[in-house]
Amino acid sequence: MGKTISNTRIIAFTNQSGGAGKTTSAVTIAAWLAKYGLKVLFVGLDAQCDGSASLGWDQPDEVPGQATIHNVLTDPGVKLSDAIVPAYAGPSDDPKSKQIEGLDLVLESAELENAEQLLTTMMGRELWLRDALATVADDYDVILLDCPGNLGLVVVNALVAAREVIVCVKPGWKELRALTRIEQTIARVQNTFAANGANPELVGVLMVDTPTSRQSGAVYDDAKTEAEAAYQEKFLPTIRRSTKVPEAYSHQKALPFFDRSAEVTTEYAAVVKALGFRRQN
Repeated sequence: MGKTISNTRIIAFTNQSGGAGKTTSAVTIAAWLAKYGLKVLFVGLDAQCDGSASLGWDQPDEVPGQATIHNVLTDPGVKLSDAIVPAYAGPSDDPKSKQIEGLDLVLESAELENAEQLLTTMMGRELWLRDALATVADDYDVILLDCPGNLGLVVVNALVAAREVIVCVKPGWKELRALTRIEQTIARVQNTFAANGANPELVGVLMVDTPTSRQSGAVYDDAKTEAEAAYQEKFLPTIRRSTKVPEAYSHQKALPFFDRSAEVTTEYAAVVKALGFRRQN
């Protein structure tokens, strides 16, 4: 008997602004989980399509005959499973690229920039993603949702669908203050959609792009101290600034497949363990 959606860990990565490390974090954690022997689905919800590119699918709208999440949103005849493809370490059209065992992704689309307007006219608009995921959840141990950098309808859909929420932030007072608004959004989703089974919980605050030198780290130290005090066990291991991140992206490889021994890669492995995941192989 297959799993139900209630047994699948669905984790949303969010922040109300772009450039907070959401996509890098979601992609890297997805790759680590696949290496751990789990069956993982990465769902990118951002029109920039960086998640798809990082997993081998650059310009997903141009793949002949292949559906994207935008097609699922706009065409009732297209199922979410139609937009699922295997993840790769390297460009998917390069014969030398390796398919990542255990990791699939839902292809993004640049047309997602119109998703807010499309959802506005839909019946049950806040439940669309949850219902779509329910059709494939039996096939996966973990589903990771990479949210766009806002708190709009697409993000509300992700929060309704998710069981767990990780907020990615950069070190600084402004960034930490923004956490309050995200927590308020999570609370509103809990209150509004409880009857629909929605119960997202903030399980982690992930501070990314932290300074590597003591000279530039005074503000970071203060922000980290405050965040640790406020979120305690929910404050996850921090991720340092590293040139490996853009290098991996340029090669269309997730960090564990680009440089497994890099410090930034092992820091993400610590995050995976802090979230309670253990090797299955």
